[in-house]
Order: sequence, then structure tokens, then C-alpha cells
Amino acid sequence: MKLLKAISLGAIAFTLATGFGLGGNALKSSKKVKKGPVEISVPYAKYTKYFGYVDQNVKPEGKYKNKDAYYLYVWVPAAADEIGLSMISPAKGKAGKKDFKHSNFKAGMKSDKKAYFDTYLVLDRMAVVDPGKIKSAKKVLDTLAKNDDSSELPKNPGGSKYNSLLRHKSQLGNPTKAIVRGLYRITFTSFRGDVKGSYLATVGTNVPGLKIADSLEELHKIVNK
Repeated sequence: MKLLKAISLGAIAFTLATGFGLGGNALKSSKKVKKGPVEISVPYAKYTKYFGYVDQNVKPEGKYKNKDAYYLYVWVPAAADEIGLSMISPAKGKAGKKDFKHSNFKAGMKSDKKAYFDTYLVLDRMAVVDPGKIKSAKKVLDTLAKNDDSSELPKNPGGSKYNSLLRHKSQLGNPTKAIVRGLYRITFTSFRGDVKGSYLATVGTNVPGLKIADSLEELHKIVNK
């Protein structure tokens, strides 16, 4: 009986720690629970994935600290206690039917599926809470979090832990740090060379219904269809 209990605890710890059996998500929440002697990070209730590819066909949309920057836009349909975001390059796994994909992803992977870049992430909240106004969004209200390198994510093909992961806890008493229903922007770039190759962006929350797109116009269509 003791052996079975030990095996059971080990299996739970392995599942939560690796994401095996939970969609393989390396991104976990900041919440931790104890399983016997082991403290484990708890997965988010919901994950939304975006598969993208950057090459000469995808033009930068802005600058971040004098580097070419690219944007993804996220619609969060309800207040959340925490939001997590990771970006892995090159992309891992295959896109499912419910996952979001850039229009250039298939062609880019066919051209060079091994290309990758060292990721840098910024999460901003934009000045839109009405889904009918997504396509006209312009102003960024607050920067919630940013990250360069994360030791929690898999190494890139060069053997370095240069993939990015960030988490932000909602602060309801602080309007500039609260995670409310509305529009958010992910800025990504690289400070070690150019942005080129595939990537997998994963957003984790405890609320369903997140939508992601690479343009405001596309996100507007997805959310309001």
C-alpha cells in the first residue's frame, strides 16, 4: 500500500511538474501546492496557443528599445486573478484545430522549420474594454510584465535557456495592475540577433474564451463574429 501511495504521489508530481497529460504546457501558474514532500506549481485552468512564423514576409510593427518589434493582440473576456505568458522558439508540437495560427506559419515551416530566435516579451494593457472597439485601439495604458530569459522553459536548439516566460497577478486595489476584461498586447523582439523563425506563444489564465490574433482587425473579427 505504501508503495502504491508513493507511486501515485510520484505520478501526480511528474504530471504537474512536466505538463505531461495536461497538454504538455511548460507554463504553470504562480500558485503552488504540496504533494507529500514535493511542492508543485499548479497549471492554469485554460491555455490558449498561437503558432507564428517571422521571415521577410512579416514586417515589424514597431520598435522596442531600438529593436524591431512584432505584436500579438489578446482579448480577455472576463476579469482574471493571474495571466501567464510564454514564448518558445522554434515552435514545439503541432497546432490543433482550436489553436490560433499566423497566416505565414505553414509556408514558413515548409521553408525552414529549424529557424529560431531568442525571445523577449512585454505584456501591455490597451485602452479598450468594449469588444466592438478592438479594431480602433491605439493607446497602451499600462505595462504589466516583461521577461527576457526563463530557466523554467526548455533550452533552444543552441543549448541556451533564452525562451521567455512571464506572469502577472491581478491587483484589484491598483487600477494600473488589475487584469480586467479588455484588450491586451504582446510585444516580442530579440536582443540577440534578428527575429526570424517559428514560435509558440502560450497564454494561461483561469478564465475561458481568450482570443489571439496578429492584428487588431483580425482579432476584432474573431471576437465579434
